[in-house]
Amino acid sequence: MSTHRAVIEQFNEGAEHFDSWSVTKDERMLRGLAEFCELSANDDLLDVACGTGALALYGARRVRSVTGVDISEGMIAVARRNAAERGLANTSFVCRNVERLDLEADRFSVVVSRSAFHHMARHREVFAGMVRCCRPGGRLCIQDVMAYGDEKKDRYFEEMERLIDRSHHLTYGKREFFELFKDNGVKVTGLFESESLLDFHDYVEHVAQTEDSRRAIGRLLTAGLADADIATEFAEHDGRLVWRRKVCTIRGRKADRT
Repeated sequence: MSTHRAVIEQFNEGAEHFDSWSVTKDERMLRGLAEFCELSANDDLLDVACGTGALALYGARRVRSVTGVDISEGMIAVARRNAAERGLANTSFVCRNVERLDLEADRFSVVVSRSAFHHMARHREVFAGMVRCCRPGGRLCIQDVMAYGDEKKDRYFEEMERLIDRSHHLTYGKREFFELFKDNGVKVTGLFESESLLDFHDYVEHVAQTEDSRRAIGRLLTAGLADADIATEFAEHDGRLVWRRKVCTIRGRKADRT
């Protein structure tokens, strides 16, 4: 199955569950990202791979207008419903393949993508489209999980990610995020590295699982917990197993016209 088809099928099927997932609705994380992007009342925000619109909807009360774009019709339908229920008239959601962003060039003062680049095989094309849509002098931001930078850990956790989420492509490293900005002439103006403690079993169930997939995940988890190197990225928190996941949030500024 192609990456596109896997993403579309998975997120069409699981849009409602994804929308209610604790990580999707984490207001502390949404507030932190909005502040990092320096959202203001004069901004026109583009949320790329917006899912069910959590960031777009959070930002809508802080900016002039918001557009969310996602490849999944199911996700977009939930985002539109959520916007209507909140009475947010300054929002627009469109279903598009984000590798070919055909939105107006130089239109948005802030272009952001949250927790999505690990799904993207053609991440360079996605970021180039984000830059094209950003107005000169505007801000671009990516927030996503980040590779550990340790070959053994990365090999193990990439296998785990793919068992849990068939639409997962690759967890990129900090250097690869920096290269996206550099290669597109976007000056990096902010970097924040953090650690997210994901409730492991909650994370497993944020997408639909079969009994076979749960057994495979369980076997890999048991092997990881028995390995001293891998086990350091797991911990117990309030009686629950948590997975330590590095997160990279990077912001840049598109050059002004000369």
